[in-house]
Amino acid sequence: MTLLRTVVWLSLFVCSCVLAGPDDEQESLFSLPVEELLDLEVTVAARKNEPWLSSSGTVYVVSRSDIENYGWRDLKEILASIPNMDYFYQWSWLPGGQRGFTGNMSGTLMLIDGREVQNLLANEAFIMNNFPSSRIERVEVLQGPNSTLYGGNAAQGVINVITRLEHDENELHVLGGEVGTRHGHLLLNHKNGDFSASLSASYFESDQDYKQLREFVVNTSEFSRSSKDALRNLDPSAFRNNEQNYTVDTRLSYQGLYFGANISRSENVSGIEAVTYDYITGDDSRRGYANYYLGKNIEVSSRWQGNIELSYFREYKEKDRLTTIVPEGATRYKDLIQYNEREDIGPSDRARLATQWQYNVNESADFIFGYDGWRTVIGRKIKYRDVNGDIVLFTPAEWAKEKEKSTKHAVYTQYSKTFIWDTKSLKLSAGLRYNQQDFTNSAYLPRASLVYQSDESQAIKLTYGEAFRPPTIFEFDLVVDDELESQTMQMTELNWSKSFVFKGIKFASIAALYHMKAENFYEKILDPTRGIWQTEITGEHRIYGLETQLKFQAHDWQGQLSYRYIKPDEERVGTESQILDVPKYKLKLGLVYRLNDTWRIAGFADHWAATFTESNLLAGNGTGIEKIAAWTTLNMHLFRQTDRYTYGIYIENVFDTEYFHSNGRGTSPIKYLQAPRNIRLQFSYKF
Repeated sequence: MTLLRTVVWLSLFVCSCVLAGPDDEQESLFSLPVEELLDLEVTVAARKNEPWLSSSGTVYVVSRSDIENYGWRDLKEILASIPNMDYFYQWSWLPGGQRGFTGNMSGTLMLIDGREVQNLLANEAFIMNNFPSSRIERVEVLQGPNSTLYGGNAAQGVINVITRLEHDENELHVLGGEVGTRHGHLLLNHKNGDFSASLSASYFESDQDYKQLREFVVNTSEFSRSSKDALRNLDPSAFRNNEQNYTVDTRLSYQGLYFGANISRSENVSGIEAVTYDYITGDDSRRGYANYYLGKNIEVSSRWQGNIELSYFREYKEKDRLTTIVPEGATRYKDLIQYNEREDIGPSDRARLATQWQYNVNESADFIFGYDGWRTVIGRKIKYRDVNGDIVLFTPAEWAKEKEKSTKHAVYTQYSKTFIWDTKSLKLSAGLRYNQQDFTNSAYLPRASLVYQSDESQAIKLTYGEAFRPPTIFEFDLVVDDELESQTMQMTELNWSKSFVFKGIKFASIAALYHMKAENFYEKILDPTRGIWQTEITGEHRIYGLETQLKFQAHDWQGQLSYRYIKPDEERVGTESQILDVPKYKLKLGLVYRLNDTWRIAGFADHWAATFTESNLLAGNGTGIEKIAAWTTLNMHLFRQTDRYTYGIYIENVFDTEYFHSNGRGTSPIKYLQAPRNIRLQFSYKF
């Protein structure tokens, strides 16, 4: 680490000497995110442009200037600034949820430029290191159910990643850091009259083999507590946690006609979640997706505008796993019989037709109509097993072969009307979606919102919404009947958003109170009479919560302060009851200070309260409740930004805090150690 610090500071000094000079004297590039936010129009809340302040529901916006100021590397770090996102990073992908709900991120709908890129196999918002921040113009996060406009999986909210395509910038960005972390990104935008072409391409790789992590994964009392511990390979030098991925976003457009693609390819291991006998080497996993789309924006008249789009989504998953046979009487790792086994799923395909039309009745009222339909073919799970030198291919017996092909149709509408008198206004939005798809129940999904503004500086919003998440092919394993009911979500929310100036300081605030109820959870339950496992629908879960975010700026300072508090239902484990897997409260503070016209320093502090999780007991059988301690981390960013160049140093976990994410998906491992202090250098050039 000492050598890296020397290299970093030497690089900064050399760059400063080369780039600084009379030609770089310029007016301040210091961004004004509060003013940007108040002037911004967002699309995620209503599938049309509308001012952030008067948008329906609770919408958080992370702008390009936020990303540059705080030095965030990728979407995982960006989402850490949202007050009510819950996740647990286990060094492979990012499971989690929103507003106190957590799992595999299947209740959050993932969009890129408004287009769904949800995992087809498990309906997951699949987030790895394949969303570098250099790819992102801004992120809009909508809280709460929004299936009325977006369909399935928008049960907890929506994340819309808006790329930097067609933003009139060309840029080369590179990043280097510890544990073999390297990243490069190229952005090209060209416009000539009505024709435009854009390309955004990135590559990322990292070993992610922190010494602290290697030591942690062989700590059987703190980490796994599994019956397999006595037979494991507990050699930390065998630890492997590498990842590589690349992304391509591209778009061509001419006079309303456009063609584009979003492509992602990744290769990594299973992080530290997959606890097996040789878990420290993980599973080699290769996965990726591509979404190709062709569309046309149509303006019939000043009142009628619409869009029609065809898209084709394709994904695949391949995994090499070290499979183990435990001979009778085995007492140590060397006694095990091991061989490599390959497991493929896919490729899976989805062909989709979507169209949406907007009719403006007048300046204060409009209708939205839409249709969404697709045909999905899930790729079959195939395992390759070496049996006495012969390769045997087979599909597990529980794989739901008859559920591999499905069709969905949906129609939706939304009416919006604004009543204005004096300086006051009241906007009414009401929508309804009818959704029909194979193997699950049809549904009518309403959403309604009232937005009252006494003036242009504040809005009081009351929102009610419903949403659903359809079952996945994995959840059809061992289903008794041919169909499963979808999981559902209901929400009532009161939001107060306001901008104001106090003693020369500009503020923009969000505060929301909400109640959400989820029903129809899928659970595999053992039938005691038949002795088999079956998927059944069980239970409901309620959460009451408060979330706030305050952004501010004054002179050479700017920042944000966020807080969340939730009260979910308690869960019973043995004789104890406790709220599990998510902290009741979080507190976040970000500050940016302008040192001069080009140099800035920023810090972001993140505090999570203690978390409780269900874990295996050290002595005896069964499980109990384990406490994951509260933690606070601080990340720092020092950088220089001119018209063309940006370069700086980012320090993650400045005080080298040892902190853990709880396990929201099982009893072993108990918790996941997060990154120790580390440093990275970032550089970008606009041309």
